[in-house]
Amino acid sequence: MNAKTFRLIRLHTGLTQQAFANLIDISRPTVSMIELGQRTITPVTIAKLARHFELTDEFFTFVEKFDGISQIKNKKLLEES
Repeated sequence: MNAKTFRLIRLHTGLTQQAFANLIDISRPTVSMIELGQRTITPVTIAKLARHFELTDEFFTFVEKFDGISQIKNKKLLEES
């Protein structure tokens, strides 16, 4: 999971960083640092997200593949400009 996916999960829930942090039992500064890409997401935090939001390995695989496809499309668009 990357910072973008982490942030999208939070935004989808409509929670503030503090409320999201409380929900998954981490600090608000940790949420902020993860979203900014300044801190990696630990396996424990991923497990908490998966458990709380019922995210499966399939979901994480899909997100990684989708993100990779999006990056390729964006690169092509930039090259065509």
